[in-house]
Amino acid sequence: MGNLVEWLEAHDKLAGWAQFIGAMLALLVTYLTAFAPIWRRKRELRNAGTRLLAHGYEAIESYHRTSAHFAPFPLSLRFASLTMSTIVDEMGRFPIYELEDQGGYSLARRLVSMGATLSGLKLFLDTAADDLGDQQATSEEHENIRTFVGERLVLAEALITGAKLERPIWPIAPDAKPNAES
Repeated sequence: MGNLVEWLEAHDKLAGWAQFIGAMLALLVTYLTAFAPIWRRKRELRNAGTRLLAHGYEAIESYHRTSAHFAPFPLSLRFASLTMSTIVDEMGRFPIYELEDQGGYSLARRLVSMGATLSGLKLFLDTAADDLGDQQATSEEHENIRTFVGERLVLAEALITGAKLERPIWPIAPDAKPNAES
């Protein structure tokens, strides 16, 4: 090492380059050291957000799958509603807007959509439980509940996979003129 230092000192232009390279390496190490915790936090938030999406999907999928084996009754509907509510509460505590990407197909947007889907499903299940009173659902009511939950399951699957979602196209009355802003 001593011979290398002597040689660099004898060639003063090379010594300047060696100092420059050393300074750049020191800056690079400082940069990586300073930003490593930030990058780790972003990765942890992304992983936690993805897990929350999965929990939302699993709650809907679990109820849809198990409800095929029994006719819903008020307590089962309220329990499913409580499950949805618990996940929505977890999503409410998650710092969605600390996620890096906030675009149209971002994890943040999909989490908000999953929370809204679960909240709507909770409202539907609570209303269905109220409508049943103390009775068990008829086969027609059972099918209506499973169909509604199944449609939310398809939406949840699209949210978890990141599939492109399309806005619904509402039917236009035959005598109505289409809106130019649509």
